[in-house]
Amino acid sequence: MTSNTLKTICQIAILLWFHLTISQQEQFTCKNESFNFLKSTKGQWFVTTKDRTLPGNYENNHGTAIITNSIEGCGIKESYRGTYRNKPYGREVVITGLDSTHVQMIALDSEHGSFSTLEGAIKNDTLTTYWYRNKTVKRLQSKYIMSVNSANRFEFSSYLSTDYGKQWALTHQRIYHKITHNEVTFTTTDNITVYGDLYTINQNRTTLILTHQGGSNAQGEYHTIIPKLLNEGYNVLAIDLRVGGSSYYGDYNRTVANLKKDAFNYCDAYPDIEGALNYLIKNNYTGPRILWGSSYSAALGIQLASKRPNDISAILAFSPSTGNAVKNCHPNPYLENISIPLLLLRPQSEMERQASINQLNIAKAHNHKTYIAKHGVHGSSLLVEERVKEDVSKTWEIILEFLSPYNR
Repeated sequence: MTSNTLKTICQIAILLWFHLTISQQEQFTCKNESFNFLKSTKGQWFVTTKDRTLPGNYENNHGTAIITNSIEGCGIKESYRGTYRNKPYGREVVITGLDSTHVQMIALDSEHGSFSTLEGAIKNDTLTTYWYRNKTVKRLQSKYIMSVNSANRFEFSSYLSTDYGKQWALTHQRIYHKITHNEVTFTTTDNITVYGDLYTINQNRTTLILTHQGGSNAQGEYHTIIPKLLNEGYNVLAIDLRVGGSSYYGDYNRTVANLKKDAFNYCDAYPDIEGALNYLIKNNYTGPRILWGSSYSAALGIQLASKRPNDISAILAFSPSTGNAVKNCHPNPYLENISIPLLLLRPQSEMERQASINQLNIAKAHNHKTYIAKHGVHGSSLLVEERVKEDVSKTWEIILEFLSPYNR
């Protein structure tokens, strides 16, 4: 554990202790007016920010926030993780309703390493809180304004004044976009019910279709990857294919659990991936749609990308299968026909196989992007440090750079 990590943990512990102490000393009564306003912000959010770095200079950042009930239940607690000044940034905020319109806000952030206590009031669906460097002089002061625009969007911005509140300069503008998570099902062309998890920020944004390797399932394989993709602002549809299980990474495959028969091979799962694409189109996900395959599902994704270039913007293929199990749906011939951007990835350990070398050469010959990770494991788990047992930040950099043209 690094000293910075330990420092942040200690700061958060102090914040929670301080808030609990206040709650025990003063018996706040939850008034409907203030708490109803606060609880409307509960949930998981994708946050776009405009942050001041110097007077008149701003940078755009983003992150994700989880807002829950605070300790005593009369308010909310926000945990935010994102970037600021090109570094990881974290913030913890607790807002407590004091009476029908007044609130108290306690804030801690990793950039400054301290917390502040502010008081304010709610009026016309807007919360305004103030902080003074010196409560007697009040020359240097900050104000924070939270305004709820709708059930799926609110704004929380901060301002600084150095002249007793006569003029205010924006220091941070944070716009919160609700992330909805729903279990979804759809029926394939051969009448199989496929289960998945759909995370939506906005239907006009880019959606990634995540598919797992053999013996696996969406929640098990991708539970550490999905939060990072949401943090970058992507919608995610992660599906359980009809060929999978719980052999790797825990959890279980809902599609397999509900099958009347379990006699499918890898190639049979092609309609599952095409069904996911059709589901997004049918439900008006109008932003770019990108396939993300792992092992055998990467092989099937390559086939789909070659056949539906007008409906798919790009594809990421992690360790596409090359063996006898995919001999009737082998990806290599389809690599030659793909017209959309493709990134093929493998760990170095897999490049000892001639089949992997041949596939990589085909991809390069047709101008597809490739990346061989020095350290890694099979499939999408190439991105999971706990599975690789080595640093995976470089691989994430490659992925996010490939995706960057579609981050909208």
